[in-house]
Amino acid sequence: IRTSYSVHKPLTGMLFSGPDERNPDRPLFMATDHETERARFWLPCVDHPSVRTPLDIHLRAKSGLTILANGIEVSRDAHDDGSTTVHWRLEQPCPSYLVCLAVGDFIRVEGGQHEGLEIASFTTPNFSHEDLARSFEKTKSMLDWMAKRLSTPFPFPKYFQLAVPGIGGAMENISLVTWDDKFVANEALYAEWGWLIDLINVHEMGHSYFGDSVVSRDYAHVWLKESWATYIESCWLEDCQGIDAMAWQLSEESRVYRHEAENRYVRPIMTREFDSSWDMYDAHLYPGGAVRLHMLRCLLGDEDFWGGVADYLATYAGKVVETSDFRRCLEDRSGRSLARFFDEWFGSPGYPKLRARTSYDSKAGELVVKVEQKQVNEKKGIGLFHAELEIDVAVGDGEWLTHRLCLDEVKSALVIKLEKRPKSVVFDPRGKLLHALDYEPSPKETEHALMESPTVPGRIQAARILGKSAKRSGVAALLGAYACEEHWGVRIEIARALAAAGTQSACEGLASLLEAEEDVRVVPELLGLMGGLRDESIAGAICDWLDSDAGGPLARWKALAALGKQRGSNHLERLRSEASAEGYWGWGRRGAMTGLGATRTEEARKFLAERTVYGSDLLQVRIAAVEALAEAARWQGRGAREETVEVLADLVRDPDYGMRSAVARALRSLGMSKGIPAMESVAKSLAPQDRPRIHRSIAGLRRQLQAGGKVGQLTKQVEELRKQLRELTERVDLAEAKSDQA
Repeated sequence: IRTSYSVHKPLTGMLFSGPDERNPDRPLFMATDHETERARFWLPCVDHPSVRTPLDIHLRAKSGLTILANGIEVSRDAHDDGSTTVHWRLEQPCPSYLVCLAVGDFIRVEGGQHEGLEIASFTTPNFSHEDLARSFEKTKSMLDWMAKRLSTPFPFPKYFQLAVPGIGGAMENISLVTWDDKFVANEALYAEWGWLIDLINVHEMGHSYFGDSVVSRDYAHVWLKESWATYIESCWLEDCQGIDAMAWQLSEESRVYRHEAENRYVRPIMTREFDSSWDMYDAHLYPGGAVRLHMLRCLLGDEDFWGGVADYLATYAGKVVETSDFRRCLEDRSGRSLARFFDEWFGSPGYPKLRARTSYDSKAGELVVKVEQKQVNEKKGIGLFHAELEIDVAVGDGEWLTHRLCLDEVKSALVIKLEKRPKSVVFDPRGKLLHALDYEPSPKETEHALMESPTVPGRIQAARILGKSAKRSGVAALLGAYACEEHWGVRIEIARALAAAGTQSACEGLASLLEAEEDVRVVPELLGLMGGLRDESIAGAICDWLDSDAGGPLARWKALAALGKQRGSNHLERLRSEASAEGYWGWGRRGAMTGLGATRTEEARKFLAERTVYGSDLLQVRIAAVEALAEAARWQGRGAREETVEVLADLVRDPDYGMRSAVARALRSLGMSKGIPAMESVAKSLAPQDRPRIHRSIAGLRRQLQAGGKVGQLTKQVEELRKQLRELTERVDLAEAKSDQA
C-alpha cells in the first residue's frame, strides 16, 4: 500500500520551532516526540507498540541543515534547488512511538565508538560545543558497561542523542534519543545536576534493550520497559560508584513511590485499568517497579537473576512480550516458581506497612522482635505480603549481627539470644524489602544507629525516626550526624528529617547547614527544604546565600523560590529584579517567578500577568509565570481572581503545547467555576492521551465548588496552626530539657 498525504500544523507528535517577530532567537528545527500514542498525528500508522516495522526514511531539507532519523545513513543526495535528501534505514522492527525524525540548525559533538558503532550528540546553537560534550561525555563508557552487564551486544547501528526545547524530558527513540535542552549543562549546572543527567543517560540507554529491542505487547506490561530502565540506573551506580550510591538511589525510588501510593492512589504495577495509556507513566511504573526488580534480584541471587535477564533479552529480541514471558525466563534459569512473587508484587496493589517493636529480657538474655503487617485493606484489594526481613542488631562497638524474619502472617516474631541489651536494632539495613516502617526505639538507640550503622539505609532509617520525634535532643543528634556524614545523599535525608521536625531549633539548624555545606549537589535540596519553613532564621540564611552569589543555576532557582515562600514584602523588589536577570537557561528567572507567586501579593500578581505573554521570555520561564500567577491570585479577592481567569483564558490559544497544559493546571488551582470553560478548551487542543487528566481536574474542581470551595481559607488555617505547634513544641521540649537537667 502506498499512501500519499500532507500534514498541516499537527496537534502533537511533531514539534516545529523557528524565529518569529516576538522570538527572534528561537532555534530553527523540527523534531518528533511520540510517547505514548502521538505518532498518529502526522504518520499514517497503527499507533500501538505491538505493531512494528523496519523503516526507510527519506528526508529532504535545505542544504546546511542537519537531517537525522532512526537507523543508519544509506545515502545523501544534493539537489539543484539548494536542498539535500538523506536516506536513513532501520532494519530492526520499530513501533510507531519510537520513530524519530529531526531536521534543524544543530551543532554536533563526536562521542567516539562502541564496538564500531558511531556515537554523537546534537543540540541547537544556543549552546556551546563544550556544554554539549560535557553533558553526554560518559555515553561511550555507559554503552560499554551496559553491554557487559546485560551480556548482550548493543542491538542498534548507532547511538545519537539530540537535545532541543519542548521534549519535556528524554525519549528513547531507537538509535536517536531525544532530550529536553534543559539537560545541556554548563560547568556550574553540571556540578549540581550532572549526577541526574548521567542517570537519565543510563535510563534511556537501558531502553535500547528494554522497550526498543524487546517491546511491551501493550500498556498493561509497560513496566517491562520503564521499571527496568529505572532499575538499570541503580545497577550502573552500584558497579561504577559503589554499593552506597546504589542504596541511596533505591531509597529515593522507594520514597517517591510510597509518597504517590499514600497521597494520590495505589494500583498494581501491572494493570489494564486506566483512562489513558499516558496515565500509566507514574511513580508506580518507574520507581515502584524498579524497587520490586531489586527485590526479585535479592530473592534469586545475581547468577540466576542476570542469567535469566540475558536469556530474556536473547529470546525476545525483535519481539513483543508480556510479563509472563519475563517471569518464565527467570523461572527456567533458577528452577524456582515465581508465581506468588509476581502475583503479590506486580499483580496486586500496595506494599508492606510494618509496625515493629522490640523488647529485651535481661533475665532470659533474649531480644524479642515483633512485626505486624498493617497494610491489609480489602476495599483496595491490598493483602498480606510474603517476604524475608533482615534485621541488624548492634551488640558491641562496630559489631553487628544479621538475623532474618520470615513475614508470612499478619504477625511475625523472632527471639534472639543476647547476653546484654543491644545498642540498636535496624530493620532492612541493606534495602532489600520495599516497605514502610513504624518503629519507636529509644532516642539513645536511634542516635546510635544514626552514627554507627554501616549501611546507608540504616542511617536513613534512624534519621527519619528522629525527625518524627521533633525533640530538641533529636535535632542536636541530627546536626551532629550531618557534620560527620560522608555520603551526600544521606546528608540530604538528614536535612529532610530536620525539616520534618520543623521546630525552631530545626529551622536554625537548617540555616546553619546552608552556610557550611560545600557539596553543590546538596545545596539545592537544602534550599528547597527551607522553602517549606517560614522563619526569620531561614529567610536571613537565604538572603545571605543569595548575596554571596554562590552556587549554580539550580541552587539559585531553589533559593529564589524559597525566598518568596517566606512572604516578607521586603523581598518583592529583589524577586522582581531577579525575574528579569540574565542567567543560564532561565533557571534564576523561573525561581523568581515561583517566589513572586509564593508571596501571595497583589503586586506580584500584576507583575506575573505581564510575564505570561507569548514572546515575553523563554517557554519554561513563561510556564513558571503562569503557575506562579495562579498561586498569587488565589489569595486575592474575587475581582482579582476573576481578572486572572481572563488572563489565563487568553492563553488557551498559545502556540506552545506545554504552555496550554500549564494553563489548565493554573485554572484548576484557582478553583473558580469561570475557569472551567477555558480548561475544557485546553483539553480539546491537546492529544487524547492528555485529556483525561484535565477532565479529572475539572471533575475535582466541580466537587470542590459544591463543597464550598474553602481550600484557600483552610490552607491558611493549617499554616498558622503549624506555626503555633512548632512554637509550642519548642517550648515544651525546652522545658523538659531543663527539668531533666534539674
